[in-house]
Amino acid sequence: MKNLKLLTLFMSFALILSCEEDNTESLVANDGVAPGMVTVEANAVENFSGGSKITYNLPDDDDLLYVVAEYQRASNGEVVSVKSSAFNNSLTVEGFANAEEYNVNLYAVDQSENRSAPTMVTISPEAPPYTFVCETVYAEATYGGIQLFWENPETGLVTIEVYIEDASGNLIFKDAIYTEGPTGQRLVLGLDAVETNFVIIVRDRYNNRCPEIRTTLTPLYIQLFDRANYQAVYQKHDTPDAYGWILPNLYNGSSGGNGFHTPPGWVDPDGELPEYADWSYDGIDMYPTMFTIDIGELVQLYRFKYWPRLSNYMWRHGNPHLFDLWGTDELNADGTFDGWTLLLENVGPVKPSGTLSNDDNTTEDEEAATAGFNFEISPDMPKVRYIRFVQKVNQDRKSTLLHLTEVEFYGDNR
Repeated sequence: MKNLKLLTLFMSFALILSCEEDNTESLVANDGVAPGMVTVEANAVENFSGGSKITYNLPDDDDLLYVVAEYQRASNGEVVSVKSSAFNNSLTVEGFANAEEYNVNLYAVDQSENRSAPTMVTISPEAPPYTFVCETVYAEATYGGIQLFWENPETGLVTIEVYIEDASGNLIFKDAIYTEGPTGQRLVLGLDAVETNFVIIVRDRYNNRCPEIRTTLTPLYIQLFDRANYQAVYQKHDTPDAYGWILPNLYNGSSGGNGFHTPPGWVDPDGELPEYADWSYDGIDMYPTMFTIDIGELVQLYRFKYWPRLSNYMWRHGNPHLFDLWGTDELNADGTFDGWTLLLENVGPVKPSGTLSNDDNTTEDEEAATAGFNFEISPDMPKVRYIRFVQKVNQDRKSTLLHLTEVEFYGDNR
């Protein structure tokens, strides 16, 4: 009976509460009064490439919520805005198209969205990053396509688009490069050896762009030599494999799997070759690792390409930092370099981000490694059939331990 009375009392109390009107009021009263104006002192603007940082004094209003800047990034462009909370006394405006004067209106806004009168600030951003790319980008004809070069000293995020112009004047998209490294280059391949009109468009993430860059170039003839004809060659002084990563994996058509891997700390039992007897890197004596591949035919070699070990090894561990590439038309019996020609010396991949550590990769760094690295070989070199890759120091800069996942050879066998 006692429990029944308690239950009846609780239900009655709940019914009373449910019948009360909801008279909840906003905690913020709209007083209809705009806050005071933002004030900006002389020399309170810090200009940089493509933008400016504006430092200001906040009005003394208890309900101040934020400051908003409104401006145009280009003449007759749309008005954009940037907000900064009342806990800050500065904001950054960026994305301007050119190095010239722009007006920025600052407004103080309170919790009721009342706006102050505007405070106009004149800024003078420095030349934006994309303009440096516009001024420096150029293309050269190469084997099977063109090669682009550019500089981006302000390291802004820039897109470089490459188009081919057909006979009707239509632009056919070929490639897009997204870069923020200080310098760069890119091969655009798969093109026929015919005179071609190219159009290059440079833009930034705010869709600022420079006028179209036009050039007419004739790519040079090249072919990929059939990897079905490649064979592993095991010469005296060559480095053995390890961990089941064997030499034939380098031409199995898979750049994402297990390739070729050398054992750590390997020492040539047949002694050092004289070409590398005195080799050292940063004061560390090193004996290079090496392997040999038979292309399968005598060819004029124009390009060598390899893919590094990927995943978290892209720019570290046993992937190459510096290597040599040798070629010959005939093997000798003793495994020395007698009769060989040095095709490439002290070459290696360039990390797009530049100074970042080998464990800290940008998207551009990852894309470069995934696409593989190309190395051009002078057409003045003699024809070769056999290739010897010599790792001089790896990405860790401490040893010659080597791992690669795939190789390709390009040139002319006509």
